[in-house]
Amino acid sequence: MLSRIYRKLANRRKESERVPLALRVQTTDSDGQAIEMISEDISETGIRLHFKEWTIADLLGQREEIPLEVFMEAEVPPVKLHARLVWAFNAGQGGSVSGWQFLEFKGRSLRRFRNFIGRTEGGDLDGEG
Repeated sequence: MLSRIYRKLANRRKESERVPLALRVQTTDSDGQAIEMISEDISETGIRLHFKEWTIADLLGQREEIPLEVFMEAEVPPVKLHARLVWAFNAGQGGSVSGWQFLEFKGRSLRRFRNFIGRTEGGDLDGEG
C-alpha cells in the first residue's frame, strides 16, 4: 500500500504556472536553416509552440533536443536554451502544436526568463518577487 502511494507521488508532473503568451521563438532545423514559431503559452519548465509551415521531423531531424531563442521583449536579446519534445499533434486549423520541456538555459537566461515571466501576468515563478 505505501509503495503504491510513493509511486503515485514520485510520478506526478511538476506543476508550474502556465502563462498564455504569444512570443516569437527561433530555432534551426537539422540542416541549419532558421525556423520561426510562435508560443501559445509558457512556464518555467516548458513552452507550447504552434507552427504552420514545418513538421516535427523538420525541427528534430536526428536530434533529441533543439536550441531555442525566445524573444521576450523588443530591444532585448533573446533567452537561449535547449528543449526536448514532450508531445505534438496536428492542429485543426492547420499546422502543428507541440510541447517542449526546457533542459538547459545558457548564461543568465534562466534569471532573465524568470524575471520576465514574473512581470507578465503578475506571476511569481522564482519565489523572489
